[in-house]
Order: sequence, then C-alpha cells, then structure tokens
Amino acid sequence: MGSRFNYPMIRWMRSGERLLETLADSLTGFGHVAEHAHRFDFYSYCEHYAGPRARLARELDALMKLHGSKLPIHGTVLGTAHRLFLDIRGALDSGVATMLDELIRGETFLASRTDAMLEQEGLPEPIYDVVRRIRANLSKSLLDLKAMRRQAGQGFAAGSFRLYR
Repeated sequence: MGSRFNYPMIRWMRSGERLLETLADSLTGFGHVAEHAHRFDFYSYCEHYAGPRARLARELDALMKLHGSKLPIHGTVLGTAHRLFLDIRGALDSGVATMLDELIRGETFLASRTDAMLEQEGLPEPIYDVVRRIRANLSKSLLDLKAMRRQAGQGFAAGSFRLYR
C-alpha cells in the first residue's frame, strides 16, 4: 500500500517557505540599510537589488501558493535579530567595512537557502526557474558587495563606490 504523503513535495515546500521567509528578511534589511546608512552608495545598492528581488519573491510566493503553501510572507526572528545586530555594531564601530561584511554575510545566507531549494527533488520547473533567477540576483549582489568591500579596504571615501558602469 502506497503512502498518502509525497515526501519530496513536503521537503521542497518547506524549503521554499524557508526561502520566502529569508527573502522577506532580505527585503526588510534592504530598507533598513538604505534608511540608516546615510550613504548614497549603500542606498543605491539597496535600491538596485530590492525592486527585482521583491518581484521575484512575489512570483515565488504565488507559485508556492498554487502548490498549496499557506505561509504568509513575513520575516523571521533571526532576520530581526540580524538587523538589531547591525544597528548595535554600527553604533559601536560605524565602519563601512563592518557594514559590508554583514551585508555579505546576510546575502551569503540567503544564497545558501536558494541553493538548498534548487537541490530539492521533485521541484516543479516554474518554481525552479524563479529560484534560479533569485540566485542570479544574489550572485550579482554578492559580486557588487565584494567589490565595494575591496574598495573600502583600500580606504576609498564615503560615497565613492561605483556599482554600475
């Protein structure tokens, strides 16, 4: 007698819901950094990646709901704690390099969530495609952040980061 449960679907559904929560944290984090950084380069970076990422998150959410997800998109306690940590660290350190290191850490965590989702067995093709595009957005974001971090390490002045040529 076969099982009533589709375990691969349950696994990718849970992975997708965790990804959606982390995407919500990411989008809230972009707004938080842009609002509190008081630097055009950080604001520009956040604006550049937040719009496309928000559209992709909505697209993934809609597809997940078509497959039965009932999870409302909201952030996680971990994401809230990370933003609080950034505020405290920024107040104590206020270093550009420190802020960039934390942004890289957050984007790397989100990338690990997308990678885990892409590895799920039985993932429907439309969901796979959206997650792949989210991963591409993250890859570009990480490249920009790492370039900004290298520039900060070389002592470039505030506002001097050039993300887009």
